[in-house]
Amino acid sequence: MMYSEPGILPSFPPEYLFTMTQTQRQLVNMLGFQLCWFACVMGGNLTGLVVVSAFMFWHCRIAERREWLLIAVVTVSGAALDTLWYQLGLMSFSADHQLAFIPPWLLLLWLAFSATLRHSLSFLFSRPLLMVVASAMAAPLSYFAGTRLGALSVSYEGLLVISVSWALLMWLATLLNRVLLREIETELH
Repeated sequence: MMYSEPGILPSFPPEYLFTMTQTQRQLVNMLGFQLCWFACVMGGNLTGLVVVSAFMFWHCRIAERREWLLIAVVTVSGAALDTLWYQLGLMSFSADHQLAFIPPWLLLLWLAFSATLRHSLSFLFSRPLLMVVASAMAAPLSYFAGTRLGALSVSYEGLLVISVSWALLMWLATLLNRVLLREIETELH
């Protein structure tokens, strides 16, 4: 048997990673994001880059074309909001972070989070009010956990501002998602 025959060498990455049921994709998406969160928060820029790159490589294979607009808008908007809160002194990073904007690991975290909206968070994303309430509660907890792990510092006022800004951002993201879904339905009819 020669290795040049088609189908002899295993493909990399294995195709089964991309031919999953909806439930399996949502589970991998959720677990992948959790891995990204810990890699970014605890590992910093380089570890975050490696893990988020692998996660987004997988995501590229399952995402619909129109989803990328949503991912781009949420990533840029979220990073811009965090940069604003950083500039206003509501959050801070280690003393060696001298940039005018957030560290790369937090931008990578926004990218990974944005990739969950139409997958593992789709049950919330299709219900704007529930998404707003869940975001307002979960976002400050995530930043607080990052604070406890030493990745950043956030004031109590900052946690309140983060809660409100996340609620607003996720509400706007659900509206954008509805517009994108309407465009898909229009193209199909």
